[in-house]
Amino acid sequence: MQKLIETTADLEIQECLDQKRSFAVIAGAGSGKTTSLITALKYVKSNEAKNLLRENKKIVCITYTKRAVEVISSRLDWDELYNISTLHSFLWGEVHNLTPNIREALRTTIIPSHIERKKEDDNGRQSKKAVAARERIVVLESDLDSLDAVEKFDYNDTNFSNYSEGKLGHDDVIDVAAHLISEHEILRRILGQKYPYIFVDEAQDTFSNVVDALNTLCQNEDLPLVGYFGDPMQQIYDKRAGNFTGPDGAKTITKGENFRCSLKVIDLLNAFRKDVQQIPAGKNTDIEGSVLFRLVQTEDPEAPRRRYSDDQLDRVAAQFDEAIHSWGWEENKAVKQLFLVRQMIARRLGFPELHKLFTGTYASSKAQEDYEKGEHFLLKPFVSSLHQLVQAHKGGDVRLVLDILRKTSPTFDPKGTNEKRPLSEMRTLAVELSQALVEIWDREPLSEILKFCQLNEICKISDRLANHLGRDSINFEYDETQHSADKSDWLADSFFAMTTQEIGVFIDFVNKNTPLSTQHGVKGEEYNDVVVVFDDVEAGWHNYSFTKMLTPGTSGEPTEGQDERSRKLAYVCFSRAEENLRVLLFTPDPKAAKTELIANELCNEDQVTIAD
Repeated sequence: MQKLIETTADLEIQECLDQKRSFAVIAGAGSGKTTSLITALKYVKSNEAKNLLRENKKIVCITYTKRAVEVISSRLDWDELYNISTLHSFLWGEVHNLTPNIREALRTTIIPSHIERKKEDDNGRQSKKAVAARERIVVLESDLDSLDAVEKFDYNDTNFSNYSEGKLGHDDVIDVAAHLISEHEILRRILGQKYPYIFVDEAQDTFSNVVDALNTLCQNEDLPLVGYFGDPMQQIYDKRAGNFTGPDGAKTITKGENFRCSLKVIDLLNAFRKDVQQIPAGKNTDIEGSVLFRLVQTEDPEAPRRRYSDDQLDRVAAQFDEAIHSWGWEENKAVKQLFLVRQMIARRLGFPELHKLFTGTYASSKAQEDYEKGEHFLLKPFVSSLHQLVQAHKGGDVRLVLDILRKTSPTFDPKGTNEKRPLSEMRTLAVELSQALVEIWDREPLSEILKFCQLNEICKISDRLANHLGRDSINFEYDETQHSADKSDWLADSFFAMTTQEIGVFIDFVNKNTPLSTQHGVKGEEYNDVVVVFDDVEAGWHNYSFTKMLTPGTSGEPTEGQDERSRKLAYVCFSRAEENLRVLLFTPDPKAAKTELIANELCNEDQVTIAD
């Protein structure tokens, strides 16, 4: 069990809890935010458990991910006095039975706001964006007329809502719940009686309207109170609160310790932000660590839309390899390498065509989202079993082959049609089928591999995948104006024509078995050695400009949005390093950039090198 280390901030939190006063904890990276949260939750229990249990009340802790729910729950020994939940689950759990109120919120506020936003996209012309906006408005207006026929609303657990069917997606669940809490005093009274203490973890990633709703719920003196734990500097997702404060009278508490990073990394973090100045605490007080910047001359993009050509991308990759060599980290397999976008990772790991397919013309936003999670119906058989099965057979691990098949194959289901067959027969069959799969794995297209697995029931094939496997391939060219509704057919056919060449490395990446990650994907994690790559041209994402943010005098001033987004993401990246941090920065003028980095006190002369 992790030792709970009380800090000055913890004592201030306890004082607020004694006074029944709301508060907001600003906790920089590595400050032990979760430990302070756990300490506060346990403090309430130690003082209020008898009263809460007698009155059937609970202490709420809202956090950002299901994984965080498990971590916090385990550290509280799964005590039923606490209601530990994700934001969506908690809010929907409290409002899902309020069907008339949900219907009214959708009719008067939520759907009309969607219509207004779509009207802003319609300039009256025939652009794709304008046409799509008009089409969406027609659907939304029809949904307004269909609301009375909906008997019950359900949480759809996706990004998309289908109002006429009563299905609400992620964003609408948030908007509906926040609206109901803010507008209905009776609901606030009920929630306040059930949950006198509400703690919000990762408060910077909570939605602004939810923060407003919770502040309205806890606006009076005494209970209920709300305690926010977070860091505005680590708000890197769109449409989140970022800055958070409690209701009137709430206390802002700054947690200044850093239990994670080495002295050199903390120096950089303190130079990078001025609102929180951290001090080393715990085991890292004696770890000097290191921070080194390497500056590389950016090439003028040769491809359309100011992108690198393939030859230029190869040279960029070579610069990265040269940087790793210059730092002496070629043999350091534990180094975490952070890139801005997946396309940079896909090229380096070796799945560029797969990435291009699932982010290209034939992929909807939902398809891309499922691809990034490794959950797209086309990829699922490979991710969930087939790749692992092939690796197990090639490694001669018959027991693992059988274990995989028992979990994923209808043929080998212990309660399936073959349950009475002798184990020796099933073992022989498992070896034969896995051998046959291995023989076609490297030479047949994905369609043939899936059909083989379907025929022999080696893995589960969804109805949707089976329908695509069973139809004829499309033999005419895709036209977005005519075929956009059916583009998944083109996506499937293109996928079926591929081989397994890129499948394995993609699965390793999805399962976090590679040292590479997106910069957004490491939030909340920590590694001994970290490399951060900032190349605005290769990333091709104009929402960010790290060269302008770090060296505006050299590269030009960023927009306000670019500066804020880039600064926060850079801070998250820098603060992942426990001991050693390396930054590879592509810049139009390395010498000027070096001078500016030193003048801004982000580093010293001996911490910056310029590549040949």
